Amino acid sequence: MPSTPLLPKLSLQKKSTRSSFSHSSSLPYSSHLSDQRQGVATHWTGGLRVAVSVLVAAGVLSSLSACSPRDEGGGGGGSAAKPEMMRHEGVQNLKQRSSSDSSNRARKASAEMAIAGISPRAASAPAPRSAAQSEAVAAAAEDSDAAATARFLAVRHEMVIESPAPDLAGLWNAVKARCAMLDCQVEASALERETSHSEASAYLTMRVNPRDFAALTEALGADAKVLNHETSSEDKTNAVIDVEAQIKNRSEYRDSLRELLRERGVKRTLSDLIEIRDTLSQVQAEIDAAQAQRKSLERETAKQFVRMRFQTPQIVLSGTYSPWLQTWEQAWGALTGSAQGMVIAAAALLPWVLALGVTLLIVAPLLRRKWRAGRAPKVQAAVS
Repeated sequence: MPSTPLLPKLSLQKKSTRSSFSHSSSLPYSSHLSDQRQGVATHWTGGLRVAVSVLVAAGVLSSLSACSPRDEGGGGGGSAAKPEMMRHEGVQNLKQRSSSDSSNRARKASAEMAIAGISPRAASAPAPRSAAQSEAVAAAAEDSDAAATARFLAVRHEMVIESPAPDLAGLWNAVKARCAMLDCQVEASALERETSHSEASAYLTMRVNPRDFAALTEALGADAKVLNHETSSEDKTNAVIDVEAQIKNRSEYRDSLRELLRERGVKRTLSDLIEIRDTLSQVQAEIDAAQAQRKSLERETAKQFVRMRFQTPQIVLSGTYSPWLQTWEQAWGALTGSAQGMVIAAAALLPWVLALGVTLLIVAPLLRRKWRAGRAPKVQAAVS
């Protein structure tokens, strides 16, 4: 059979290739880098030649086994099994050759890195970042953390300030002037001067930047006394996030509708165009409403609400607190208040009572005469 002379050639090529591989693997690691690359290319060429020879031998054996007549009985089985064994042996040789090539490539790569002074760990490690890249990454991380932890709080300050009556108006004006100098806005103000019937009082309602609140309170001076200072805050973070998401989504929807209107080459009916424009106007109205709500939330969270109420010192009759004295004072106040209410009501009703009495004095005699005149005929008829 022609398969016999092919096997020695295959074995010779195998031995020559192994010898070349063993010779190349025995090279010292200090050989030049170009010689090693040339050896790797030679080994790849030898491996490809072996693979081609194995495939040609397998094809020739399969064609011969298909063309030659099979013997009956046991002889046919032996001739059919022989090409299969040769094919199996060729495949095994190819697998061994590929594993040997991979191991040699790994050794070559390690030798090249050793010559260049590069360790395998350093070769697999990522390239170091520059100082600018590190700073940019750190700044981006800080911005993301700040955005994730940002909170929107609506802070309110309620203050009660006591000042002498002659200085109350001046203190009120000083606080207003200080607010005008800072990042502050006066929303409402009122001043009532002292009269014979009422005490002096005033109030201010302002919106001030948080960093300027301390400077605003410094305008009170040393003569004023803060009797009460209440601070409260309301978290508006969820509301702000919802409004911003709504604005973003509706804006994207509006832009997509505008792109539909700008498309050319697409035939649309008049009803479709009218529907798109109606939807666009509705979406724009929703965006405007959301933006107005966002501005309102920004106004509440960007600046703190401050309300100052000014009053004069109250007269203290006793240095100690007495519940019974306070009770009697409240009872006397209720009694005098009730008496005042009755006097006022009587004074209000007195003109109406006088008018009603005069009317009765005029109308009563007339009604009496009419009643008597109508009763006289009935009495005469009863007598007769």
